[in-house]
Amino acid sequence: MRDETPWVIVWGYGSDIRATRRILTIRKGTSRRSYPLSSIRHLLIAGNHTLETAAIEHLLANNIPVSFFDVHGESVGAIQPPGYSAPPLRSAQKNVPIHRFAMSVIVSSLKSRMRYLNELGSGCVDGLYYKGELEILTDASHELEYLITLPELVRVFSLTRNMYYEILSRVVAPELGYLRREKPPYLDPVNAMFSHGYAVLYANIAVSVVGAGLDPEIGSLYGHAISLGKNRRACVMDIMESLMTSMVDRVVIDMAQRGLIDGRYEISSRCLLSEKLMTEFNICLTDSINSDVIDQAVMNYINAVKFGSGCST
Repeated sequence: MRDETPWVIVWGYGSDIRATRRILTIRKGTSRRSYPLSSIRHLLIAGNHTLETAAIEHLLANNIPVSFFDVHGESVGAIQPPGYSAPPLRSAQKNVPIHRFAMSVIVSSLKSRMRYLNELGSGCVDGLYYKGELEILTDASHELEYLITLPELVRVFSLTRNMYYEILSRVVAPELGYLRREKPPYLDPVNAMFSHGYAVLYANIAVSVVGAGLDPEIGSLYGHAISLGKNRRACVMDIMESLMTSMVDRVVIDMAQRGLIDGRYEISSRCLLSEKLMTEFNICLTDSINSDVIDQAVMNYINAVKFGSGCST
């Protein structure tokens, strides 16, 4: 059993969140969860809940940040403990070679996705790729070093990312209704789980980024070549790109292939995941989202910023 809870997640609707000087308590209906504040690193709240002002006071007094997300997993803001100063690496971040950094982010991301697809493909009797797809992905990875403008890099990045998510649909049951990565509201459980997993990953990276002295608003691929979504921070998104596959995608696809999603969601105007499915998913994410790996990725980014080289994770 862990001595420390990497994060506590309150998801959905109707929870009552309170805290004393030592204990965080979350009540929903007849259920109750309690956590010593000394064991918590981060509180994530997604959906519509009741949060007492005193709870915020006690959380911040214990140096615990609180991140807020809508029901789709989109970030809507955060409250950080007092004492954070202006990021000391901000000036260096502003002077990095944007093109080189953006390319490094794309190359790392594409490599991680292709490794995973090749791993999945090795277990497919009929093959995973349609005719020409593997060649397109391989050629794109070789083409990157010759692209000299940011729009060209984004074109290749968008093409390969979209192909990746479509190819993933071939290893999950068609009954789940997943075809490709969509925008909210999500109408299938796989997209809904991707969104939640990315929200948790984002929040954990954001904490490490701020704690390391980076300005989370300054990025290279994001914020320059790609515009940011609502309440997204460019530096966090840059670092997150190459970690999404190993820390989130693998978990979602594995659960889908094992049949753990089947019949545990409802679809009306959007896909609603059952509480039991979310509990199991969050347990898997706790094992998959590795704080040490995140911290190392942030340190690699810092070193790249300091020395002006491309970043890699």
